[in-house]
Amino acid sequence: MITALSIKNYALIENITIDFEKGLTVITGETGAGKSIIIDSIDLLLGARASTSIIRTGTKSCTITAEFNISKNTNVKSILSDLSIDFEKEIIIRRQIDSSGKSKAFINDISVSINTLSNIGKYLVDFYAQHKSNMLFEQNYQKQIVDSIANNNSLLEKLSVKYDKYESLKKQKEEIEKANTDRERLLDLYKYQINEINKANLISDEEEKIEQELPKLKNAEKIKTVTGEMLSILYKQEHSVTDNLSIINKQVDLLEKYGINVENISKNLASSMSQIDDIYREVEDLSNSIDIAPEKLDSMLERQQLIKKLKSKYGKTLQEIIDYGKQLEDKVKNLENYEVNMDKLQKEINLTLKEITSLCEQISDKRKKVSKSISKDIISELEDLNMKNSQFEIDIKKGEITKTGFDDLDFMFSANKGEKLYPLSLVASGGEISRVMLALSTTVSNNYNVDTVIFDEIDTGTSGKTGEKIGKKLKSLSKERQIISISHLAQIASNADNHIKIYKESENGRNITKAKVLNDKERVEEIAKIISGEKVTEHARKHAEEMLSDN
Repeated sequence: MITALSIKNYALIENITIDFEKGLTVITGETGAGKSIIIDSIDLLLGARASTSIIRTGTKSCTITAEFNISKNTNVKSILSDLSIDFEKEIIIRRQIDSSGKSKAFINDISVSINTLSNIGKYLVDFYAQHKSNMLFEQNYQKQIVDSIANNNSLLEKLSVKYDKYESLKKQKEEIEKANTDRERLLDLYKYQINEINKANLISDEEEKIEQELPKLKNAEKIKTVTGEMLSILYKQEHSVTDNLSIINKQVDLLEKYGINVENISKNLASSMSQIDDIYREVEDLSNSIDIAPEKLDSMLERQQLIKKLKSKYGKTLQEIIDYGKQLEDKVKNLENYEVNMDKLQKEINLTLKEITSLCEQISDKRKKVSKSISKDIISELEDLNMKNSQFEIDIKKGEITKTGFDDLDFMFSANKGEKLYPLSLVASGGEISRVMLALSTTVSNNYNVDTVIFDEIDTGTSGKTGEKIGKKLKSLSKERQIISISHLAQIASNADNHIKIYKESENGRNITKAKVLNDKERVEEIAKIISGEKVTEHARKHAEEMLSDN
């Protein structure tokens, strides 16, 4: 849900910040005060098309910032995770439009595209207003709602698995058919490649071993020379390290005879002689292990070149080349056993399609069953909202098989009996659309997964009695999600948990739109003003107090 909104240099707004709460928030104000600007700014923030005409005269840019609590919004969390945007229970969305027409968007100060705003926005706020798109107009979302009410989720999961298998099998068949048109050429090619790979007798880790051994083979003579010199210095030559240590040992013995305590010196000297002996043996073993073998070096260099050649043709690593060879062997088997494989594959495709069709039929039957009761409930809600001649149906027709079944589903509506029904998005408008959507939202409330719903001018063309019903339904709906509604009726405003007044003031010869969250006393005055007009009477004030106490 939206928790705070900040608007700067948008139309008549210079700079305002509004805090929003959960429950039902009603926005009131005189005509032309700028109520719709608040709604339009939220729409713009969430990806609507921007125009430089919205920028306040005399300024270079406008900025809209909002904070949203997404603690329970799994759809938004999933999108943010896919975008690698860090988040906690709240996110901040900001959009800036400058006078050149450039638009910038940010989520938690991370730059995002306008398309990303739109994608996330539809899971944050749904608009029920003229010329505004909303989730309940989308056929896929309508289908999701019906499926949720019909408890189709487990069947849809099974269908998705089967459908993926079906698509994979069809693709496999297409590849085999395509390959068959040039089967002999491909068989020769694959067999040549297999032979080239198998003849190499590759071992997955041999490249590393070659890289370790080659330096030794290339420098064998140098290694022999160096180790020979080391052995000579340590032991063999005159005045070697060993000879000198022996001389030192005799001198230490003399020191001991002269009364000097040489215990530590003797101990360390003995240790040094032992270590020199160990070093000598290790160098000797190293020298003996080195072979000067030109033939072996040439063979290993050839092997290295062969591996390089195979990697350039079949894979980046030896394991990839080995795996590719196995894949080629499978392709050869498929080509050599084309008729048998195709027959087997076609049978599997037919069986999978039969299973898919059965699942689609089960899903469709459940959709049709609940659609009747959904339509009946929505018509009842519409009648309660003084739209007694309205018609509503959920049209389900058989179409192509997809992951969601073979149904084409659409919410159909007509405001008058006897008239042809059309898709909901094409026939409802203005305040009428808000009431239709209120009826729809009330009916499918538990299966409607948007945190915040905004109703613009929902009371257009309604009487006080209908307005009272609208207010009660909005209040009821707000128990499940945040509801924001622009209203001109006291009956709706009195049901609000939170009341925001939009008004204009003149500053420095210019009109500026401002916003204020009303306290209890201010609410009485505002509702009384809605009842009686600009001049508030005591009777209107008393009536306002009664309406608020009743709610």
